[in-house]
Amino acid sequence: MLEPLLESSIKEKVLLYLHTHGESYPREIARDLGLYVNAVQYHLLKLEKGGVLYSKLKGKVRLFGINPRYPFKRDLEALLEKALTFVTDEERARLYKPRLRPRRTGKPLS
Repeated sequence: MLEPLLESSIKEKVLLYLHTHGESYPREIARDLGLYVNAVQYHLLKLEKGGVLYSKLKGKVRLFGINPRYPFKRDLEALLEKALTFVTDEERARLYKPRLRPRRTGKPLS
């Protein structure tokens, strides 16, 4: 849907993912969206270079998120919210469902 504007469907999916999940790392984004890690990393770095995203190291993992200092952050988030309304409920629940709190240590998988 935003592909003509953002130049890539991968970039659209990555931005929607970060919008709904907050911060994440490339491998998790690629796994959850069913994309190649290299493609996700390429777009994350391109968006970071443009100032849209920020990254920080947490241990050995580089986390990415939407830059709170990005001048068009509110507009971007409004656009992403509007784009989410056009995503099917099934796809939204599968790909863009915000993560819940972590599993308690020692809790069985059922």
